[in-house]
Amino acid sequence: MMRRAGRLALLAFGVLGILLSRAVPGTAQEPLPPPAQLRDEAFRSAQSAMSTSASMALAQLGVRFAAGSDDLARLVRQRQDLVAAWKSADRALVQALGAVGAGNEPVVEARRAEADALQARIAESDHDMATRFPAYAELSQPQPVPIAAVQALLREDEALVLVFVATHETFVWAVTRDAADWHRVPVEREALVAQVKSLRAGLDPGAVAVMRSALRDFGDTDVEGADTGVRVSFSRATAHDLFRRMLAPLDGLLADRARLFVVAERPFDSLPFALLVTEQPAGDDIDPSALRDTSWLIRRQGIVTLPSVSSLKSLRAAAAAAPAPLPFRGYGAPLLGGRRSPAQVASNVADTAGTLLRGGKVNLETVRSLAPLPQTEGELRRLANTLGAGPDSVRIGAAATKSAVQAADLSLYRVLAFATHGLLAGDIPGLSEPALVFTPPDADGPDDGLLTASEAARLNLAADWVILSACNTAGGDGTPGADGLSGLARAFFYAGARTLLVSHWPVRDDAAARLTTGTLAALRSEAALSKAEAFRRATLALIADPSDPTLAHPAIWAPFVMVGEGR
Repeated sequence: MMRRAGRLALLAFGVLGILLSRAVPGTAQEPLPPPAQLRDEAFRSAQSAMSTSASMALAQLGVRFAAGSDDLARLVRQRQDLVAAWKSADRALVQALGAVGAGNEPVVEARRAEADALQARIAESDHDMATRFPAYAELSQPQPVPIAAVQALLREDEALVLVFVATHETFVWAVTRDAADWHRVPVEREALVAQVKSLRAGLDPGAVAVMRSALRDFGDTDVEGADTGVRVSFSRATAHDLFRRMLAPLDGLLADRARLFVVAERPFDSLPFALLVTEQPAGDDIDPSALRDTSWLIRRQGIVTLPSVSSLKSLRAAAAAAPAPLPFRGYGAPLLGGRRSPAQVASNVADTAGTLLRGGKVNLETVRSLAPLPQTEGELRRLANTLGAGPDSVRIGAAATKSAVQAADLSLYRVLAFATHGLLAGDIPGLSEPALVFTPPDADGPDDGLLTASEAARLNLAADWVILSACNTAGGDGTPGADGLSGLARAFFYAGARTLLVSHWPVRDDAAARLTTGTLAALRSEAALSKAEAFRRATLALIADPSDPTLAHPAIWAPFVMVGEGR
């Protein structure tokens, strides 16, 4: 109901804005609110609609928190009971309204009064929770933020973009410290989904020509003597068309900013904005030289994803906290593949784990049958070496369990890395929230081999960085996926992380290691560098490397996105 109301409110404001811009002088018209007021009200309405959809990925969060015994758990349980009672009262009201016959008015009024009273108690509970546990309130029910409040959080070299996709049109806002603007894109949601889907299909990480390093060109598909004929083509013209329609009308506010914060919903939450193209591309889409010369958006500014507009405030506050004492802890290379040959496992985790949950309970045998990830050990060890951490900072194989993660004091580490399979909400029947895969136990028990988002939210972190490699945010055919990326980010931010590096699709191990270690090495060598700029430089260095032409392809350099504070 809230999501529908938010969308309708936004569309109403959008229509008013269009009417205002097309007003005919001299005609009698009702006074309309000032354009700035319309823009701000629509900005807040869009956030309401978007936060409701994103919060679906954390549907189980309240269940986990309610299972505790502290004051927060009691408040969560109380609110859950109130919501359940309101739903029941609302159904009774609907039934009373639909009843035929005279003399039914007292019943209707009684049902309405009961529903109204429960709504008031829910509002009181929300206020109590926001006052006593503001971090949980922000995680579970982020509140819309007016444009002026966003401007107060931004620096001179920063801008924020909000993209809201309605059924028949899309609205885009650009906000800087001293200005704001918005525009309407008259394009159907399904048309945008089709464009994003086609771009994601061109980023297929399983394509031979981009998975093998040291190829002379993308036409070389001969691997171990088998020519598959695969030629990967990412449509830079489509990426430019999206930029031209979505961001170019607001580029006067965006182009000269060093950092660009992006808040977007489906389908754009499955497409990194870094690979949008700001100028008409030249050359062939599979020519490494042309790809290196392309005006990718990442070339001109650092790009940071936010799970919501309101999260910027809490992330800015967290960034001011004292750093953790130890440099690094990494978990990865879980013991998998015991029951199924890796060659029989498809590249898409969702395809390999269709029976992961049976009857609401994890099937351990199916978890064990997931493809092993031995290359992630090297990635974690390179990260440890870059940060000056010893070999005991890496937990792999039998030591990479969910129980080990939950038992460790993770607040001691400035950088945490999880190099394993990532599952998103909807990847598996019955899985309503994202999860990371760890070495499953030998027998059924509390450790089911999956660290869900709600369990991650219960961790105690003080990390400058949390690196998650990898989480697929689209289906195997490129169809945009669920809102799990946002949900996973919210969970780790609630646990105490300040910045995440998250990948949209499986990453080639050598490229992942260079992107992550390159970013952290740049920060170590230049203390004044922002996180967003360090990540941008590492990405550009990968694109520009002439020793391996495949590195210029966005399937290799674009999967990682920075989520968080950015400074």
